Amino acid sequence: MDPRTRENTVIVVLMVAAVALSGLLGFYASTIANSLTASSQPSATLVNMDVIPDYGGAGYDAFVLAANANTGIVPAPATNTTAPGTNDNNVTVKAGTTVDFVLTTIDTAVLQNFSDTVSTPFTVYNDTASGVVASRYSEGQAISNMPIGHTFTITQLGLNIPIPPTTVVSFSVTFSKPGTYMFMCDTPCGPGMGLNGYMQGYVVVT
Repeated sequence: MDPRTRENTVIVVLMVAAVALSGLLGFYASTIANSLTASSQPSATLVNMDVIPDYGGAGYDAFVLAANANTGIVPAPATNTTAPGTNDNNVTVKAGTTVDFVLTTIDTAVLQNFSDTVSTPFTVYNDTASGVVASRYSEGQAISNMPIGHTFTITQLGLNIPIPPTTVVSFSVTFSKPGTYMFMCDTPCGPGMGLNGYMQGYVVVT
């Protein structure tokens, strides 16, 4: 082989190797950076939940995970208040997880006027004639006589989110410590109150 040809071949091979090595190092650097970023922040998860009126019969309204909402009408339990109901709406997350809740209610009933001071910021989305209107409520803000059909309440955390009729409500909660946190509706809304799988469920933090 001609010396010049051999020299050019070696240069080309070295250039290809350098480009490949550079790409490989870039990939690993990116992977490490992403790993560090992910480990330095609490993980987050999205929970879509529907509030469905008369899910198990007249008055048996229910919190239903959106993924389970199309499984059909669930029979209402008679008096079961401790064991899980036939409708499994429990959520399991790891400690340190921030849960982004999105609650969609198709219930049109106004059952109570809600007055409280906001402990957890939340947003209510109303579908109006002019489009979707977002109303944001900040921590410490006073709410007076808001017409609602339900609440999403976790007493252990001091969380009490009002749910006006036919709206979408979003908020975030970080579950720092392991434990079992009961969520429920605090508005008198029928026989489904206090029944697991209906207006009561659990966030299990492991």
